[in-house]
Amino acid sequence: MNNGNQNINNSNQGSLLNANNRNYPLFGIAISGILLTTVYTAVLASQLMATKNKVNYLYYNEKFRNK
Repeated sequence: MNNGNQNINNSNQGSLLNANNRNYPLFGIAISGILLTTVYTAVLASQLMATKNKVNYLYYNEKFRNK
């Protein structure tokens, strides 16, 4: 009887996406961390580009307006 239960447990160990698998408790946290890092990086990149566009506008506006 124990052999049957061991086979079921062994078959669940290979699946990382199995919600009932208790061998990978940090898997969901790791995926969430990667997702949040990706979103955070995208937000920072968009803010950087917005700042770059403002600086370029002010620089070229001042440079060519006085000529």
